[in-house]
Amino acid sequence: MTNAAQDAWPELTDMLAAAPTAQVLPGGSSEDLDSLGLTERSFLGALVAHTGGVTVDHGWLRLLGGPGSGLASVVDANDRSSGFCVVAFDVLGGVFALDGGALGAGDGSVHYFAPDSLEWEDLEIPHSQFLAAMLSDAIGQFYEPFRWNGWREEVAALTLDRGMSLYPPLFTAEGKDPDRSSRRDVSLPELVGDHWPVD
Repeated sequence: MTNAAQDAWPELTDMLAAAPTAQVLPGGSSEDLDSLGLTERSFLGALVAHTGGVTVDHGWLRLLGGPGSGLASVVDANDRSSGFCVVAFDVLGGVFALDGGALGAGDGSVHYFAPDSLEWEDLEIPHSQFLAAMLSDAIGQFYEPFRWNGWREEVAALTLDRGMSLYPPLFTAEGKDPDRSSRRDVSLPELVGDHWPVD
């Protein structure tokens, strides 16, 4: 167990409190930290130990934490042999992961599997900076090309295990304007599986 000076949770709590659209989900377990190679000194470790995850922007982004909320936990979402660690999903099936060697230099930087390119993109920032950005106005800038009129109401109506499938898909020439796409809510694992090249 870490002491108060080492624990990242107080700082993360302040960040979450300052983010108007962040909702902390109940749950969390410090028992999962050892299996993930984490401590509560990191923001990811603090999320796992103290939360069942966090939703941001009416559920558009789902930051993974520990068990207990109905959202996949960091343990549930990862296979340690994969060479990366999934830390978040978005409503369109995008995946955020920390690089453990499978995605690039293995430096722990955040990569995004983007639904508009179907490729991993290196965001070139650590997890702490990723959280700070997504809990600020930067999330709107990041996702602006993917959003449509009325997205807040549609996304807020989804449960944690559901995402939004767009047709034509964002990765096609015809699907670049989400306002002109048809939308339906689907299982998030199904949506992620459709987009993400898993074996």
